[in-house]
Amino acid sequence: MMTFWQLTNAAGVYRIIYANDCTISERSNEQGNKMTVTIFDVAKEANVSASTVSRVLNNKSTISENTVRRVYEAAERLGYEPNILAQSFRKQETRTILILTPNMTNPYYSNILSGISDTTRSLFYSSFICKTDWNREEMSNILGMMKKRHAEGAILLACEMGEEDWLLRYAKDNPIILCSEFNPDTSIPHISIDNYKATVEAIKYLISLGHTKIGTISSVNNYLSTQLRLKGYKDALAAAGIEFHPEYIEYASKDYSYRSGCASARKLLSLEDRPTALFCISDVLAIGAINTAAEMGIKVPEDLSVIGFDDVEQTAMFSPKLTTVAQPCYELGKKSAELLITALNQSEDVPLETVLPYQLILRESTGSPVIIKEESI
Repeated sequence: MMTFWQLTNAAGVYRIIYANDCTISERSNEQGNKMTVTIFDVAKEANVSASTVSRVLNNKSTISENTVRRVYEAAERLGYEPNILAQSFRKQETRTILILTPNMTNPYYSNILSGISDTTRSLFYSSFICKTDWNREEMSNILGMMKKRHAEGAILLACEMGEEDWLLRYAKDNPIILCSEFNPDTSIPHISIDNYKATVEAIKYLISLGHTKIGTISSVNNYLSTQLRLKGYKDALAAAGIEFHPEYIEYASKDYSYRSGCASARKLLSLEDRPTALFCISDVLAIGAINTAAEMGIKVPEDLSVIGFDDVEQTAMFSPKLTTVAQPCYELGKKSAELLITALNQSEDVPLETVLPYQLILRESTGSPVIIKEESI
């Protein structure tokens, strides 16, 4: 059965536009008035039936190559473009996805959001960005929009360990993609970098410079990435035969705030036998550490080496420029959106795990430690 809308123009004349034929293209008639291009126009131009045009444009049925070519050539000549809104209306789709982010001020999240929104827009989907502040009740309320058919799927940027049970209740009915943070024991598709391997590489680099007193600024959150980075830090020290000092670890706030980075750095740099290098699990924390070191009269990298994580834009905006582990933030967002839309369209199977490459970017904030030689008496 064909669905239609009845519209009224300025002159009060009714015009029927069929939902499965309506387009956003226009052409002019002999009087120069713009007219909507429908599949009926394409069918007439290609000398085929309207149903044949519909099957060709929707990749349905077996149609000869010659007919397919004629239809596409006719559509191109007329400037025909399918009306995505009308198609969605007919299929009872919202073409809307939810994006749950803990905050929007951290540049790491904003870069991922850019990748998601650019991709969804190019594929004619709308994005509904929701700030959750790590509130599970709020996250549950937002995901409930899918059950009410206000949205079709969701991308979560901050899923803490232990949240898989309640998430699975939503994932069984609607596609969900976990971006950056996930629980490896769940069946929900996820995308990230190899946080453990990236951290080991960063610590090995500091060791190669001659550092043995390496501290880290971690976080109190319960993200898998936080756990893997802390494990990578400890394992890299152990592999090099360097003694682990629990006092060389400080925990910043859940949201990697600049202030908490400053506070953590001050504690570490106030130790009597302080670290000569700091590995920070976020660029924002690393920037806080560098500024705090400057306030304390500690020069970077002459007296202290600092490595960050993420490679947000601000890392190269001040001196010294930050050595950091670069995550492909925009690509993480782009790929997350592509995976979700693939799942929505059921065009192919979505992999459970997608791992994107990282890169250790060497800049000005790291160097060899200063060795103070004792004068012989």
